[in-house]
Amino acid sequence: MNLAARLDAAQRFFDSGRLDAAAQQLEAVLQSDPGHGDALEGLAYIALRQGQPAEAAAYFERALAVLPPDAERLGAAGMAHQAAGNHARAVALLDQAGAQGPRQAGALHAAAMSLSALGDHAGALERLRQVAAWQPGSWEVHYNMGRALGLLERYEEEAEAYRRAIERKPDSADAHANLGVALAELHRFDEALRLFKKALQLDPNNAGARANRASTNLLLGQFEHGWREYEWRWRSGAQPHHGLSGEPWLGDKPLAGKTLLLHSEQGFGDTLQFVRYVERLAGSGATLVLRVQDALCTLLEGYAGVAAVIGRSEPLPPYDYHCPLMSLPLALWKAAPQIPDRVPYLQADPARRAEWTSWLGPRARPRVGIAWAGSATNLNDRNRSMRLQDWAPLLAAPADFIALQKDPRPGDLAAWQELPALRDAAPGLHAFRDTAALVAELDLVICVDTAVAHLAGALGKPAWILLPFTPDWRWQLARGDSPWYPGTRLFRQPRRGDWAPVMAQVQAALRERLAES
Repeated sequence: MNLAARLDAAQRFFDSGRLDAAAQQLEAVLQSDPGHGDALEGLAYIALRQGQPAEAAAYFERALAVLPPDAERLGAAGMAHQAAGNHARAVALLDQAGAQGPRQAGALHAAAMSLSALGDHAGALERLRQVAAWQPGSWEVHYNMGRALGLLERYEEEAEAYRRAIERKPDSADAHANLGVALAELHRFDEALRLFKKALQLDPNNAGARANRASTNLLLGQFEHGWREYEWRWRSGAQPHHGLSGEPWLGDKPLAGKTLLLHSEQGFGDTLQFVRYVERLAGSGATLVLRVQDALCTLLEGYAGVAAVIGRSEPLPPYDYHCPLMSLPLALWKAAPQIPDRVPYLQADPARRAEWTSWLGPRARPRVGIAWAGSATNLNDRNRSMRLQDWAPLLAAPADFIALQKDPRPGDLAAWQELPALRDAAPGLHAFRDTAALVAELDLVICVDTAVAHLAGALGKPAWILLPFTPDWRWQLARGDSPWYPGTRLFRQPRRGDWAPVMAQVQAALRERLAES
């Protein structure tokens, strides 16, 4: 069979869905002519149909080396690379296709999606605006413009983009839910809750609307509604699934004689905050096993009422039921809706405290621990973390300052050289057991919203927490204290991104405290 006949046969097989047979014909063509562009392109389309985007992208690259780079071919190759996760190459190809005019609006739209995946939201917005000029009636374009604007923290414009999407597609639950998120960022909470309600009228199982309504209600202190819908975090994509079999225990089954596995699910601070609920299970008759991040094991070892504390890296023991720590407020709500506010509920190791006492040396002035940044992987890190250089004025106060920052960022190291009075405790902070012992030896902790804040609160140590304009829901709004940690003070941004007045308030409060000591 000659090459033309094989190509014809491959097309017939492809059209009838016999992809393997089509591929055999095209591979036979390549045996005779390894650079045959049409055969390479055909194999690329077959690979796409078979769910093998990386293989398709490789075939398209070989085809583009010998075939003209027309818009359709460039667009298909770009989409293959996008599906394979090769977003930089996808943008290059899709931009080339999109440059050929309005008929290639889809390619330019796809390029915007790859740019968003790369974190270049400004580049994505630029392309989406071009597509919107070509296709003003497309609701998806306005919807994706809203997403890009939100990630750029341009919330007024984000809200307007979602309104345009809703005008074009009034039944889009996602557009209503995302508009609610934008309005919540603008602190227009009543409107936001109405939008979440509308989204759920359109789609009762919209996980994004449920999870965001939960976070908004928790932020506003509406805990009963908030905890109930907070369970939707597993379906919204906001929280990776715990990977354990069976539905979580939510207070719906008797525990007497059973083994209940209580497990951490999010960050260190979440575990430290919610482990307090374990004491409410003391009279349940269950054997409690606590599974937490490895770095917390030595700190939580021997926690009251718990039969065993294990790390995430350890094998799972047999259990009858499991419950994520952050589901305990819902599971225990009917019996005890109030937040357990007894502190301290964690204790520092006396031997490790003695080691820190030696390291700190004779007490000459009040000792203040500071932490200016949280985890860089946190999705809200750009809002909640600060630069060390912004703390320089505070560090001029007559106190001994100890850095509780385990992994300073490269940008902070240069600033640290200008702050010789700030002592670095990081070499001794191997696990939270070490940090807890050091915090116990301090007079005050000042930090941003990070695990150190929860550790200090759980130890009953005075803590001052610096919060962004829209804080995490657990810190609520407009209050200077916390129902979670009596004795904790909250200092809040009056405007988004403006830390200067916050630091000025903290400086004044520290001067007052030191004057009284």
